[in-house]
Amino acid sequence: MAQHIRLSEYMPQAAVENVETLNPDIVMIQAAALSNLFKALGDPLRLQILHLLHCDELTVSELVRILDIPQSSVSRHLKTLKEVGLVVDRADGPATYYQAAPLPPLEEPGYDLRANLRELFQRDTLPPLLRDQLEKILALRNADNGTFFDRIGLHWDSLREDCFGPTFHLEALIHLLPAEWTVADLGTGTGYFLPPLAQHFKRVIGIDASRGMIDLALRRVRDAGLTNVDLRQGDLGQLPLEAGEVDLALLILILHHLGDVRPALSELGRCVSWGGKVLIVEYFPYTNETFRRRMADRRAGIAPELLRAGLAEAGFKEFHMWPLATPQRPEHALAPLPQLYCLQACKKQVGSQTVCAENEP
Repeated sequence: MAQHIRLSEYMPQAAVENVETLNPDIVMIQAAALSNLFKALGDPLRLQILHLLHCDELTVSELVRILDIPQSSVSRHLKTLKEVGLVVDRADGPATYYQAAPLPPLEEPGYDLRANLRELFQRDTLPPLLRDQLEKILALRNADNGTFFDRIGLHWDSLREDCFGPTFHLEALIHLLPAEWTVADLGTGTGYFLPPLAQHFKRVIGIDASRGMIDLALRRVRDAGLTNVDLRQGDLGQLPLEAGEVDLALLILILHHLGDVRPALSELGRCVSWGGKVLIVEYFPYTNETFRRRMADRRAGIAPELLRAGLAEAGFKEFHMWPLATPQRPEHALAPLPQLYCLQACKKQVGSQTVCAENEP
């Protein structure tokens, strides 16, 4: 005996409960939608395509290879499935990927039917031949990706920098530090570091001795729409900062522009809070006089031991120094370029239990 399916089984529950009061036009629209849905599912090949697309997203050419049928047939069946909302697509460069559509809202006609299809159409319920073909196609896709990276390897770094800039990963690492800190960028210049700092830290102060540099930094801050940056003009030896005003002081390639670094290091001891930190990036001592003149360096690099001694006198402890990986660029007009290092220290009172700020957000 033939089994009859009642329309109410695939209608929204609210509609079933109020079927006598439903607008006949709405009932006809819902019935038409269900009829189109059943028609789309009435072809065995379309069911196979839909099953595959529940397992992974695939292109037309990949479906052609899996099913071993003409491209025109695959495209026609995909068009039908897409028209009834069973399949969605997305563009990825020149390719278009198809996958099973997400479930519609619970109140839409056919929700239960689609939910049952999603539960039924799993990878382990694929016919063995289709499952094997799908796995082969996905393996080929992964191999193609590997070939791409093998080919692009030498240019990968420059390709990413062209797209996202050279510091995007460093900007991400900033978020390992406490967001409530007040950070001072000493010798800020054009304010290159201010936007990434201001996007994370509660308050950022940029200081430079040059009025022209401050103006350029101000333009950068305004263009970025930053409201938590304070720009001040002043010398490193007499910083326009209150005692203990900052939690972190950054000095990025700036101290070699000073004839005597001791006043600047002493000022760090005054302006950095107890438990606060200082991070210095500097040149190791170098002998390239052409580079020194071109960069207007007062000092041809600074020995880390000199900075460490000055910081210790200013109340800093827990020193960490490490060389930075500096690329060799023999083709550069100013080669050989100086090597860089980082020096980090924490301000602590002698014999106190002051703990340096943890590197946690």
